[in-house]
Amino acid sequence: MSTIDNLQQRYKKSLLSKKETARELNISQATLDRMRKSGEIKSKKVGGGIFFTVREISLFLDS
Repeated sequence: MSTIDNLQQRYKKSLLSKKETARELNISQATLDRMRKSGEIKSKKVGGGIFFTVREISLFLDS
């Protein structure tokens, strides 16, 4: 099973919060914020919150 399929099956949604994403990447939310600001990982703003697509997380994990 691919990383993206695994994440989609586990979360049953296409956008993950900063907390969920940090947990998946095994890093702190502060580190995730630094990575987002430097462009290492892409995010989306939805309703004032920062979210990460399952696809983007999968691409990062597979790189």
